[in-house]
Amino acid sequence: MLKYVRILQKAIIFLLLFVMVLILLVSTVNIILTVVSAAVSDPREFFTADQLQSLFGLFLVILIGIELLDTVKAFLKEEEIHVEIVLLVAIIAIARKVIVWDFSEYEVEQLFSLSAMLLALALSYGIIKGTWTKVILEKIFAKGKRKEIISEDDEKLHH
Repeated sequence: MLKYVRILQKAIIFLLLFVMVLILLVSTVNIILTVVSAAVSDPREFFTADQLQSLFGLFLVILIGIELLDTVKAFLKEEEIHVEIVLLVAIIAIARKVIVWDFSEYEVEQLFSLSAMLLALALSYGIIKGTWTKVILEKIFAKGKRKEIISEDDEKLHH
């Protein structure tokens, strides 16, 4: 029974992969056609701040889709979810929200909450990747080594 569940699970994942790739391809072609047609017709009219903001938002949505695709591919290969990829998707999604954010429509508190989420995700990503943990541990051990070196030098002076 478990064998059939795994086969069904893999089939669903491959179907989702196919749909995601199809959506990403159509979206990419759509952005390319939009930019080319705007550049040919009247670039000054299309490339306004609002239009560029919208275009960058679509671009980031495609990046989110690519990261989700990587998550599914990693799950297929190793049958485990890579948390750092999921965190990257969330960071890109919040960055997209900041880029397309219309600051006149929202309160300052909402901006602070978005900032707090982004900071929490960045800290989580740093901890999972081990970069900040490594730096902190190196500083702790470096201080301990300095104390050891100083105490060794003191002993040499007193003997």
